[in-house]
Amino acid sequence: MSTPTELYMKVLRVISDRTIENPITGNAIGELVGVDWRTVAQCVEELRFMRFKIGSSKKKPMGYFLARNPDEMKETTERIKQTCLVQLAQLKRMNTWDESAPTIWEGDALYHIQKIIAEANNS
Repeated sequence: MSTPTELYMKVLRVISDRTIENPITGNAIGELVGVDWRTVAQCVEELRFMRFKIGSSKKKPMGYFLARNPDEMKETTERIKQTCLVQLAQLKRMNTWDESAPTIWEGDALYHIQKIIAEANNS
């Protein structure tokens, strides 16, 4: 079994040949290095913390690539930023205790959930 460092190097080696025009999916990387796509995603996250400029595309062609310039990172950084903003909003709501907010134990919790979703869709 590979050490984390060896695994990071294997994943980085595979991605380093890829461009924004020719990315590689997490599944394909996983098959090449012998891990599942979740492990690949965790490796990519760690490599990004190490400042490797690994971009990713959610539209075709999808997958990971090594960014060659700042413009190639825009889609990736914007997507990560949006995810963070959603999570921060969720954290704020979770940390604001509201006695009128439903709990799983209330019989009418489903009604409250539907109401909250409807309000969110209208705003």
